[in-house]
Amino acid sequence: MKWWDWKNLIGLKLERDARAACGTAIALGGGGARGIAHLGVMQAIGECGIQTERIVGVSMGSLVGGMCAIEPDIQKVQTRAIEFLHSPIFQRKQQLLFGDTPSRSATEDVGMFAWYDRMKQFVSAHRRFNRAVTAPSLMPKTLMWEAIEYLLPDIDLQDLPIPLSVVCVDLLSGHRIVLEKGSLREAVHASTAIPGFFPPVKWGEMLLCDLGVFDSLPNTIARSYGCGLTIGVDVGQERSPISDCKTALDVMMRMQDIGEQMLRRHVRNNADIIVRPNVGHVPWFDFRSAEELIDEGRRAGHEAIQHWKNHHGTWDTATDVIGCDVRVPRHRRFAPTGERRLHQ
Repeated sequence: MKWWDWKNLIGLKLERDARAACGTAIALGGGGARGIAHLGVMQAIGECGIQTERIVGVSMGSLVGGMCAIEPDIQKVQTRAIEFLHSPIFQRKQQLLFGDTPSRSATEDVGMFAWYDRMKQFVSAHRRFNRAVTAPSLMPKTLMWEAIEYLLPDIDLQDLPIPLSVVCVDLLSGHRIVLEKGSLREAVHASTAIPGFFPPVKWGEMLLCDLGVFDSLPNTIARSYGCGLTIGVDVGQERSPISDCKTALDVMMRMQDIGEQMLRRHVRNNADIIVRPNVGHVPWFDFRSAEELIDEGRRAGHEAIQHWKNHHGTWDTATDVIGCDVRVPRHRRFAPTGERRLHQ
């Protein structure tokens, strides 16, 4: 039995255009398991009485964003997510992908470097070197698709009660792509297709995959919709020293890790409020502490919003608490250089 109510979805869609001009755009960043904290942040946003006019998600943020765009009751969304993470379906997939998840103390590396280390262990353990050089990905589509199919309905992005923009990248043109129409499942599948790990997704003449490995915080996209307020949720990791870079691949992956973190720090200035849950110590593949991640997201959300209110006192204030004084007019929409938007 599905957790979403189709009749309720239709009613919510009819109401979505009646939201006040002071609505908020929420940017949900990528971060694998750390993205579970988004569910707590969304709870805090609702508890503070903030209306969500649009959600913009990349990678894990697109999956959580899709769930929240369908169901306004965040408690139901959280329950569904936790049930899935504890389900035999997910446990089997986790075991297939990574085997037994090591303790966090045993994992010293962070970010993309840790991802590379885990991938290297996976390839070695399962003898997939041939697949790595002859196939588009190390793992088949079905592993990610089954999770998306379990958590999201087969619905068009344009029919969601809360508008959702899904961010990914077209491997063929090199453009960042913002999906605003088309299959919700396929869009999230494209945004969560980690390059090299899961196969890219064919979308018309494009070949889409996860942009979050490089640009993991879609604040710029969220701000471009000109809503009354932009909130960015950063669940990424900060740069940490490592002991060595022994191979050429080590060097390339380390530079990609550093580049992602530098860009993320730069785009934080494109949001009015930045929520940064303390989840950087959690490896992207470790989903064992979902409840704790949600609680930390809720705590960080309330803290960040209260900090903003202490400086401004009202949601109608146009000044930016973190130093960006120029606001985008509500009805002016722009596409950053190199970006394509697919909307009606």
